Amino acid sequence: MAVPSWFAQDGAALTAMAAPAEPADCLGFRITSPTKSGLEWTYGQCYSVDWDLGASKVNKITKVELVNAKTNKSVYTEIKNVDGKKLTTGNFVLLTGDDVTAGKYYFQVTASTTSKKTCTLKTVAFNLLVNPNSPPEDSCPN
Repeated sequence: MAVPSWFAQDGAALTAMAAPAEPADCLGFRITSPTKSGLEWTYGQCYSVDWDLGASKVNKITKVELVNAKTNKSVYTEIKNVDGKKLTTGNFVLLTGDDVTAGKYYFQVTASTTSKKTCTLKTVAFNLLVNPNSPPEDSCPN
């Protein structure tokens, strides 16, 4: 499978970078976690998506989605409109929801820029395990 040109190889792990549609606006916006391939996470637990705005013109994270890697369909969307400031980092914690089954997933982070452009990044895929002995969290710490 060919890797899209907007992905850069970083050691053994792929690191998502801004899509080329708005390079002037999205340049510098990047996912900082998760970036390692082969991760295994457990259903019902809290996990963090971390980003760095760099020198991009991103001023708001509009949504973070959990996406099934096999179907590329969003199974969970958390819309928060998290404000961002130039040269800052941020994160967004997601509690994996009831509609999730075991399998491969990735997070998709969508942001808007000061010029109303949209920037979309994807994390590396990770394996989500369903463990009946691991009760779901009620909420995630901020």
